[in-house]
Amino acid sequence: MNQDPIVQVIGVAYTYRPSLAVRRHLTQNLRVSHSSKDGTFSYFYKGDRQSIVGHRRKLCLRSDPISGELAAHWPEPELAILLGPRHQIAAYTLANDLTAISVEAQGRTTALDGTYAGKVWDKSGSLGPRFVDASSIPDPDDLVVGLRIKRDRETIYDQTYHTSRRTRPFAELPELIVSTCLNYGSQPPPSKRLTIGADNFLPSGTVIMLGSGLIVRKECFCRPGDVLTVYCPAIGELENQIA
Repeated sequence: MNQDPIVQVIGVAYTYRPSLAVRRHLTQNLRVSHSSKDGTFSYFYKGDRQSIVGHRRKLCLRSDPISGELAAHWPEPELAILLGPRHQIAAYTLANDLTAISVEAQGRTTALDGTYAGKVWDKSGSLGPRFVDASSIPDPDDLVVGLRIKRDRETIYDQTYHTSRRTRPFAELPELIVSTCLNYGSQPPPSKRLTIGADNFLPSGTVIMLGSGLIVRKECFCRPGDVLTVYCPAIGELENQIA
């Protein structure tokens, strides 16, 4: 992945209904801002080629920045797109949007941007195993994406979802990200800070993680040593171990 021209990685939320439903449940008693309370679309800065690892590289867990205790993490198996000029979808790949959900669900205050803290740290996500030219994916709405979790060599989770269940076309997401970002004005919170060109297009080399249709159960939350595999027959398998 180090040779790929990645300039920024952006995640989008609530492309699939389970993600929105579960986050609304987790944040129902919050008295602070959280995107799941405010609407049905959200994006966030996820990282860059320095913090996002490739196939068969290790992912890391993080501590809660307030309590200091190890946060609860879940993996999010996703399809991702690589943008060319003027939001052209140049290629597809797979992504693991590792999320410190116990941090992210704390919402946003002046002291803590829970989305940024719960999404961005060194080795907090992965892309791979390769980029597939967009012309090789004739119908991105007809793909199966899966997640397999092995713990102590035993498969404890193996589920899939179909991209036809997305709530909006993937091609609409880049423009929606830009318009939402511009609404934050000149001082967006850390999780909303993106590189946008003078022409109001995301630059070539931007990767967008397209959201996940799976939410893993609590007993499958990440532990050191777990092997996580995101798979899609049209692209391959993205494998990472939790360090």
